Amino acid sequence: MATSTSSELTPILFEIVEGALESARREMELQVDRTARSTIVREQHDHRAGIFDVGGNSVTSLSFASTPTPIISRFTGKTDPGDVFIYNDVYKSDGGITHLPDICITVPVFHKGEIVAWIQCFGNVNDIGGDTPGSVPLAAFEIFQEGLMIPPVKLFDRGVRNEALYETILNNSRFPEDLRGDIDAFINACRLAEVRVEEIFDRYGKEVVQSVFEGLLERCARSFRESVLPLIPDGSYDFEDWCEYDGVQPLEPRRFIKLKATLTKSAGGLHFDFSGTDAQVVGSLNWPGSETYYAKFMGTLFKGFVPDIVVNDGVNRVITCSVPPGTVLSPEFPAACSWRTYPLLRILDIGLGILGKASGGFVPASQESISSYGMHGKGADGAFYLLREITGAGSGARPFADGADTVDVAPDSKNMPGEFAETFFPVRIETLGLRPDSGGPGKFRGGMGYLKDVRILREGTVILHSDRAVLQPWGVSGGKAGAGTIWILNPGTPDERILPGKTDRVPVKPGDLLRVLSPGGGGWGDALDRDPDAVRVDVARRLVSRDSARDDYGVVLVEGADPVDVAVDAAATEALRAQRRAGRAPLPLFDRGAAFHRLVAEGVLEVTTDDGVVAGAA
Repeated sequence: MATSTSSELTPILFEIVEGALESARREMELQVDRTARSTIVREQHDHRAGIFDVGGNSVTSLSFASTPTPIISRFTGKTDPGDVFIYNDVYKSDGGITHLPDICITVPVFHKGEIVAWIQCFGNVNDIGGDTPGSVPLAAFEIFQEGLMIPPVKLFDRGVRNEALYETILNNSRFPEDLRGDIDAFINACRLAEVRVEEIFDRYGKEVVQSVFEGLLERCARSFRESVLPLIPDGSYDFEDWCEYDGVQPLEPRRFIKLKATLTKSAGGLHFDFSGTDAQVVGSLNWPGSETYYAKFMGTLFKGFVPDIVVNDGVNRVITCSVPPGTVLSPEFPAACSWRTYPLLRILDIGLGILGKASGGFVPASQESISSYGMHGKGADGAFYLLREITGAGSGARPFADGADTVDVAPDSKNMPGEFAETFFPVRIETLGLRPDSGGPGKFRGGMGYLKDVRILREGTVILHSDRAVLQPWGVSGGKAGAGTIWILNPGTPDERILPGKTDRVPVKPGDLLRVLSPGGGGWGDALDRDPDAVRVDVARRLVSRDSARDDYGVVLVEGADPVDVAVDAAATEALRAQRRAGRAPLPLFDRGAAFHRLVAEGVLEVTTDDGVVAGAA
């Protein structure tokens, strides 16, 4: 056992222990990928793992893992080796779990008879009961309609499983075997990491490892103080954005939910104040997080400024948040919250908008990186099934590069392979590719969204959950907004129908085709400054149409014998771009798209910050 903490060995030990912890965390997630059962956890990696110090601070790189503090506060002095805890109650999770399908497993780590660390793993399981298959009903008006609520409790007591509790949990799912496989995968992953962390303590000793824990937290805080704070001028900056709510809840006929934040930068740190955010809603678009969780959530945005920064709970030493009670970000029990996803995404955009103001536009553009669809019914064997897929979308363009295509905000997430979907569900994937012209035009183009055609082979019900169907992902520094979400049933036929972006129930029949068009990211910079050859390549790859090349980018193309063989007419392009520049108004800092300005003019959206004034040409 190594106990030396001399100045020569401390940096080496620090790196070794940090590497061992990160290796254990990644091994946990790989273990879940290999052993979970539901498609959303196993195929799409919708799960997280974390390792925490004895006080409940995450010391591994932050992957939006939950927090063990609900266990620490409830079971102090009542925890033994072999205990395994489970919970999903969002109102008893200290803000770390924010909708019921996220089942969280927690395991203590003991060293010489005392708790020295905590291990956690949680994931979005396929179903935990509630009003709709998948346990994410849009129209729920209280959390009791969303599924089974499990308070922080022991699932294993000193290694012995509580069979009555286990059976009760499984009994409340439409897919108990999927749920069994996922819970067991989370438990085994935690136990694997428990062994790994115990080995670290046994090898290097409690004093060394705990000093590394503290060093990891302080390194994160120091990185923010030294690398992030100097990049942001002292002062206050605000931004607002909206979630789409139209048609979600019959008891509350409104169209949009406003979220707003003000960042105050001082020498001591950063403070986000979410005053001005709308009150909690009746429907399920509430996010019952905590101010501490929001602070570290916003902290991840700064990786765009300092890519090498390692974000853990040390961020809370530099970033703080305040949220007035009773808003969509601080709802009171028993508010529904199964689709807290959209406020979650929106505050990331708000953070980017704030940083865009503070930096003069040196931030990525907006993105809407979670669009999802599902279908349920009875298969050929008579068994009930649920197909769910998170399609992702194009990410916002950056000040130095195009946005990425078809990404999900969740770390290491994946799409569902078409072969898998066709093997296990009554569908046929007829088209899977990138959606042309979806990325916002700019000097750097927004990432592309999905174009996916799903042929439905049996009668069933489609569920659609998305945002940005009206208000597009905005562009920055003269870049244009990306394309919004579109769901089309039976495109190009007499039965063609544009579907709502948010709906729990669309009946479908055999032969119907669902077309998925997920959003593109906003563009960055003046599209007339984009390299004409980059536009030519985009056209050749069928990512950008010839019309967009001319109308948005001012690039004149000459067609060859092959449709893919196009060339740039350099002289005509230079002349067209000069003409366009001479006849236009100054470009705005933010472009939100035409629908935003129409809704502001109609009085539907009330703008209270100057980003609404400068956001796009009238």
